[in-house]
Amino acid sequence: MKKGIFVFVIQLFVLVGYGQNVGIVRKNYYSTYFDSSTNSSYEVFDSATIRLGTVNPTTGFVSNLSNQAYQLPINLNSATIDPYHGFYYIGSANQLLTFDINSGNLIHNVPVTGISSSSLFQNFRFNTSDSIIYGMVPINYYSNYFDSSTMSSYQVLDSSRIRFGSIDPVSGLYTIIGNTSFNNIYTLAGNSIDPYQMVYYYSAVDTLIGIDLYNGTLYSAVPIQLPPHGIFENIAYSCVDTSIYGLTRQNYTSIVFDSLLMDYTEVVDSVTFRLSKIDPNTGIVTFISPFNIQSGGNLTGGAYIDPNSMTYYFNHGNKIIGVSLLTGLITTNVRKRYPSGEISIDMMRSSQNCYGSSKLRLKPKSGIKKDNFTNELRLYPNPAHAQLTIENVASIKSISLIDLMGNTVLTTTENTFNIENVPNGIYFVYVQTKSESIHTAKFIKN
Repeated sequence: MKKGIFVFVIQLFVLVGYGQNVGIVRKNYYSTYFDSSTNSSYEVFDSATIRLGTVNPTTGFVSNLSNQAYQLPINLNSATIDPYHGFYYIGSANQLLTFDINSGNLIHNVPVTGISSSSLFQNFRFNTSDSIIYGMVPINYYSNYFDSSTMSSYQVLDSSRIRFGSIDPVSGLYTIIGNTSFNNIYTLAGNSIDPYQMVYYYSAVDTLIGIDLYNGTLYSAVPIQLPPHGIFENIAYSCVDTSIYGLTRQNYTSIVFDSLLMDYTEVVDSVTFRLSKIDPNTGIVTFISPFNIQSGGNLTGGAYIDPNSMTYYFNHGNKIIGVSLLTGLITTNVRKRYPSGEISIDMMRSSQNCYGSSKLRLKPKSGIKKDNFTNELRLYPNPAHAQLTIENVASIKSISLIDLMGNTVLTTTENTFNIENVPNGIYFVYVQTKSESIHTAKFIKN
């Protein structure tokens, strides 16, 4: 048994220790053009190449993972990592690219196909608790329009719907999950998956949308509660404390009179940035940073969480910045350095966060309403040290205490039970009643 655990630890180190912070490194190439009319030479953009790279967030040094460069465009709306197989996925127009994290080589380049006419699969994210890539399928509907002046027919966009699905990265075939269409369009502000509760979250401008991974239905939709002109973006889920983090960008405006237009207009006066987290059940945003950190994230740069140092990392122009999840203060702020003339690293992702997570909310049984699965279980005290009490739950069938890796550390049928021998940390309480309703809640043992 000990030998098996040792092998697992070695494998874990190899997979998550190497190339954990990866992204697409881009390099531009230029040609020299001589203009005889001005008798001068100019540099003209000729082409660009991409390759997989890794960035050291404490030094800013960007390393290419392969000598092979590819002349391919990339979509800046989604990228994700499979940490178990060591693959990095990103879209390229209507294609899905798969890079090997260890070699940096492109191993798959397949067209995206599915049951609808749409060939797009976007805003996708790998779920570490079931090893499936989930994302959005935008589907456009058109009407035929006859133009009598040109005596020709045209297709005109009539409406758009967003469907939820999963994709096979080897074949590129996506599968629609459920029958729900979403009118809330996704943005570059980001997306995340709660692998424990099996919920996919994305930002829809001023609303946080949750989708049930099991059946593709709307799990939640809450207004993002910020002051006017506030935006919550660069979303990243943390498996260490089961929270959704992001940067809150707050624009402050002034009213000025434009003498040319003879009218008053609102202009942005100043902008502040703070590390924040959002409650997906209420939409309440809590500031972690006590004051303006004066640095915002590139929406195409990506943001990720290092679970070991409890740090949120993001791209800011030509810098990479780390902010403590505990204090909200900047811990590292370094300029990115490229070995051979590259200009950017985009769509950063990490292979460490959420590694080995397990489902805690099980698939709803047929006939059981979603309301029977709730995070509103009342327990006290929280944090707790010696005893934990479950409140107002009748006919308890079983109570399980589960750690963040999905291991059951304690089971009981008593409303009040002893936890003195449970190691300190974050846990889920999973309560099943005799009527088959299920309740979950999170608590801290200290």
